[in-house]
Amino acid sequence: MNKHSIAMFFGVIVAVLVILLINEFTIVDDCLDHGGRFDYQTGQCLLADAKVHVASFTNYLVALYFVLAIAIAFAGSRLTKKLFKL
Repeated sequence: MNKHSIAMFFGVIVAVLVILLINEFTIVDDCLDHGGRFDYQTGQCLLADAKVHVASFTNYLVALYFVLAIAIAFAGSRLTKKLFKL
């Protein structure tokens, strides 16, 4: 593994963590705001009347996750290279 791979790996790990946090703040909080409970195994919001709640903005989140993942992975990789002189 060369020295550039380490920086890219770190950037991807940071991007995944940021996307998980964004998911927690958007999807899960929206579910709880509607009085449901979020089932992490299925990734669905279950309401009290046994219906599945789907947020209206989930399609936009996929595009946002894609753009953010690329930007954060690139920035994290560059920052790692700069900080550790790789």
